[in-house]
Amino acid sequence: MADPTLPLPVEIPWTLASTTQPLNAGDPDQTAISLFYYEPDEETFTSEFPDQRIVFLKFTTTVSPATIPLASPVTQLGEGVPCFHVLLDLKIRKKSGELGTIRPYFHAAAPMHRTMLQTGVVGAEAFEGEADQQSMGRSASQMNEASSTRARTTSASLGGGFGIGGFSVGGSVSSTTTSVSGSRSVSQQIDTTQRQASEERRELTSHRTNVENVLTLLNAKYVGTPYLTFSLAPQPLQLLSIDPSDPNLWYSQLLMRRSSGIEGVQEYTAIVLVPKGEDFCVNARLRRVCVLDNPPGPLTYDEYFQFNQHLGRLLNYLDRVYPVGTPLEELDVDLTPSLPNPQNFPRPIIENWVISGPGYMSIDVVSPPRGPNPGNVPRAFVAYKHMLEIWLEVLRDEYEREVARSPVERGVLLGETRTLDTCFAFTNSALTVSGSTVAVSPLAHLPVDPGLFDIGGVAADASAVNLSTRERAFETATRWNLLENRLATLFANRRGFPQKGLSLGSEPILGLLLDRWTRLRTGDPQNLPFDEAAKTLGLSAAQKKTLKGAGATDLRSIAQLVKAAPQLESYNGRLQELRTTYQRNKIQTPLPDALPIVLPVRDADALRKTIATALNKLNPDSTSKP
Repeated sequence: MADPTLPLPVEIPWTLASTTQPLNAGDPDQTAISLFYYEPDEETFTSEFPDQRIVFLKFTTTVSPATIPLASPVTQLGEGVPCFHVLLDLKIRKKSGELGTIRPYFHAAAPMHRTMLQTGVVGAEAFEGEADQQSMGRSASQMNEASSTRARTTSASLGGGFGIGGFSVGGSVSSTTTSVSGSRSVSQQIDTTQRQASEERRELTSHRTNVENVLTLLNAKYVGTPYLTFSLAPQPLQLLSIDPSDPNLWYSQLLMRRSSGIEGVQEYTAIVLVPKGEDFCVNARLRRVCVLDNPPGPLTYDEYFQFNQHLGRLLNYLDRVYPVGTPLEELDVDLTPSLPNPQNFPRPIIENWVISGPGYMSIDVVSPPRGPNPGNVPRAFVAYKHMLEIWLEVLRDEYEREVARSPVERGVLLGETRTLDTCFAFTNSALTVSGSTVAVSPLAHLPVDPGLFDIGGVAADASAVNLSTRERAFETATRWNLLENRLATLFANRRGFPQKGLSLGSEPILGLLLDRWTRLRTGDPQNLPFDEAAKTLGLSAAQKKTLKGAGATDLRSIAQLVKAAPQLESYNGRLQELRTTYQRNKIQTPLPDALPIVLPVRDADALRKTIATALNKLNPDSTSKP
């Protein structure tokens, strides 16, 4: 039997006040803000605020990935750029523009906080929560947010049996799934009064509204002031509950996360108190921060090793995984028996990587001397591996590192701001909209210092190569969450950032484009033939001649040569230092010749400037669709 003292709540009849999404020709905007309002008129509901008027506000924001317009086949950046932070700033003021007052103000707001936690056995339990509805009541002094949580715990076991003679062992297969559901109610109470229980319940749920939520982290600030802020960040990357030792599952999880970000509809509600007879305005500013990244493609080994184009990547791999000073025992192959008189090398280390023989990489090994003579430093050349074998490791290592790196770690941060300013007036005691303005800023580059949020901590040497897939999964998930959390905190607490116009020829985006071009496949339509790529990039006749002499045949090989030039000159410089050392110590071991530099660094730098100028001409005003 229904309780007559507790009737069903009444849905709030929201009225649309303004929106940044007008009906125009073409597609809808990627991001929009809409403002709804409602003024309750029940005397029992407003009697405790005789000199003020109570207004309910609801802000609905729609967030989508950003888009960079396409201007040329070489600037394939038009796919969705996922958003990793959203900030909604609200301000309420008197229409007269008077500052320094505390009324009108935001009396209550929801949602206030949303957090995703993982507890228990790592990877075994996942908790999710979102608000289902919000209720306003108790003379506007309370706002209740009803939410639900879901917990999933799955366990499985596998057994078998066999018998030998009189001895046998048996087992079984079983699985257990446990579902737990719960509810949570958060109350914000400003006033304390004594009332009848039945009257209290009726007033508490006198007005209710259903809300839409994006499942993200959320935090609100400044309730009780003329300001109100909501900060959104993606939900944490959770460790796989199946088996993170399977690289296929782990990599697919990371690739899915790279393209997700924040997307969908999020609603915010607030109760404002306005002095009677005072018109007011509400300003809503929505800032979204997106990350332009190079998502790694599928792992393939069809990129055949080309000496001039790929040697720089191979040397970079060896210098990073086995840097100078690495003990010989940490290599993935045992080279100690190859040393002449191994007993004379108590602690052999790598002093230099040298190209020797028909396509082999060798190591210049040095060790502290044995005996009392410190000047007799033992040295030796030891063959390591053939370049083709190392090249396969390079391809695998590049893919695994690109997958494991967070988008915010090396991506380009892009920001956009939308503002909706709406004024209200009390005409004949009725609340009406007196005016509204919309402003949209173009998509701009946010040059944030990586040192503010990049905490380091990723192993990049031989120790990382020897990690298991499970260990790398734990390391990656932890690092991604820490980086994104620090970045979200940074953007939530800083309102202004220096912005630069989005220029495709700027150094950050040019570097991103070069990285993308180096990974193009041979048959990819974006991998333009040499003549077409040279024309699009504005290369001179001398530059085309130099690149052709270096072996460039398409857009991919042009980018590879430009990126490899510094590494090759660095190799020759270190080889010359080694030759000087050998001559000084009168060591007769012959050293290989320096590499022929087909593209000097000065020419590579000139090519980068030429390409940047051409990209700026292709799209000088790269902005997102408003």
